[in-house]
Amino acid sequence: MDSKHSKLSFLLLPEELIEEILSRLGVKSLLRFRCVSKSWRSLIGSERFIKTHLQNSSKNTALSHRRLIHIHDSMSFTLGLLTEFVQPVGCCNGLVCFLKQGQFVLWNPATKISNELPQIVTENGDRPSFLIKYGFGWDESSGAYKVFVDFAIGLHERMCKVYSSKTNSWKTVEYRSFGFVRGGAQVASGKLYWQRMKSNGGMNVVTFDLKSEEFGEIELPCDSIASLGVLEGCLCVFSYNKGTHFDVWIMKEDSWVKVMDVPVYEPCRIFSLVKRVLRGLNAEISLIRGSAFLVHKLNLVEEDVLSLLDVIKRSLKANIYFESLVSPVFDKV
Repeated sequence: MDSKHSKLSFLLLPEELIEEILSRLGVKSLLRFRCVSKSWRSLIGSERFIKTHLQNSSKNTALSHRRLIHIHDSMSFTLGLLTEFVQPVGCCNGLVCFLKQGQFVLWNPATKISNELPQIVTENGDRPSFLIKYGFGWDESSGAYKVFVDFAIGLHERMCKVYSSKTNSWKTVEYRSFGFVRGGAQVASGKLYWQRMKSNGGMNVVTFDLKSEEFGEIELPCDSIASLGVLEGCLCVFSYNKGTHFDVWIMKEDSWVKVMDVPVYEPCRIFSLVKRVLRGLNAEISLIRGSAFLVHKLNLVEEDVLSLLDVIKRSLKANIYFESLVSPVFDKV
């Protein structure tokens, strides 16, 4: 064997090592590397590789691997180059679900592949008048992506349906009334979660199990003002205590565990996009501690500033998205 072939043989890596390296790269690079060879194209498109890459991406907490889905006024949905007037439903495993002109769509922003889901039609041929609550998640037990919708038909009739990627169809599930529960769900541990206002003025959490497709309820770990979120793949609660501090609770093994207690100082509110909103108002923002900040050089009295921040906070929502190779077209890899 001549020196040229010896050097080439030396540079060749075992297939297992090549796969391990590729599975840790970003989607943009992998889409380019499909052109390297037929074997690389086959590997990157294989179900096993897509699953391995997804596992690595979900465990990578580096900010460079994460994207922010910003929702404002519950209408405009912005991610990458897409800005459409749509109703966001949720994101899971690199797929984004949204409703556009009455049509549910699954979209992978990294691969630019999208898939329109079948239209929702009741047994009587009726279609939803408007959505009440909704959610999108992954049912690990069946290996299916599911979309849950609670909707109204006309003024009086309510119905719940679930889409499954396994059947590519919608089915009706038993409706259960929880009073004032609206909007998109948080998804964690195979369940959808909505915050609920009870008749006595208190709050708890409504759940929908994607495996059993049954509803449930859980109590909050605190009596103070709270909001739901997802942290480390688990349901979490942020509670605000008389403006002096906020607590972070995580649901682990069906019980609440407090993981953080952060003191704050007024005037402060906990959200990330205040700089963008106050841009152009000749304001300066100074970080005090954690998420606490002060607003300077603003021609408003303190009460007006706090009212403004409250309004902004209620109108801003965001979800964390990580890139994957998962296809929203489920009969294809």
